[in-house]
Amino acid sequence: MNSQEQSYSPLSQKEKITSNNIRLQQIEFLGKLNLRLQEDDAEVRQIVEEYLNYNLPKIAGEVTGNNETRVLWLGPNEYLILCENEKKDNIINELNISLTNSFYSIVDVSDYYLTMRLSGPKSIDVLTKACPLNFEQALTKGNTCAQSYISKATVLIDRISDDLVFDISVRWSFADYLWDWLADSSNEFTLHEE
Repeated sequence: MNSQEQSYSPLSQKEKITSNNIRLQQIEFLGKLNLRLQEDDAEVRQIVEEYLNYNLPKIAGEVTGNNETRVLWLGPNEYLILCENEKKDNIINELNISLTNSFYSIVDVSDYYLTMRLSGPKSIDVLTKACPLNFEQALTKGNTCAQSYISKATVLIDRISDDLVFDISVRWSFADYLWDWLADSSNEFTLHEE
């Protein structure tokens, strides 16, 4: 991440929250690549999986990955590849070469989303204040994701581990609003630590 990019983030001036119950922090700029392919095109899927060195998610809400990339299932033929921001152009170029003459789409959507991380034992309590997801059925373990909304902001929530750690991606235009909402909703848990 370069300092020029950071200076334009609406979250760059936000103070992270660190307590026993709740932690809220900005995640450095991530490369975010929207990949679409035909659901039944086994050849394209195989090429992408060989490039990534792991299988693409196969069911709703599944997330797969390794230390270099992470892929979230967005729909039957749509995925979001997360990577280091500096590596996104290489991934696009290399997949474009590997998939020449194939029917697919890969688009850099990094500038569309910012990501913040909410974690801690009270994180679900904060989220359920204004997120309609049933957290007893959705996002019950690590490597799962769901698209929903928190208050007025459309979000993509990625539970990155079995611990209560959630990466929340939101459009840039709603990032400031969502951060303030999460921070305000966390107050009761940070002021009265157990």
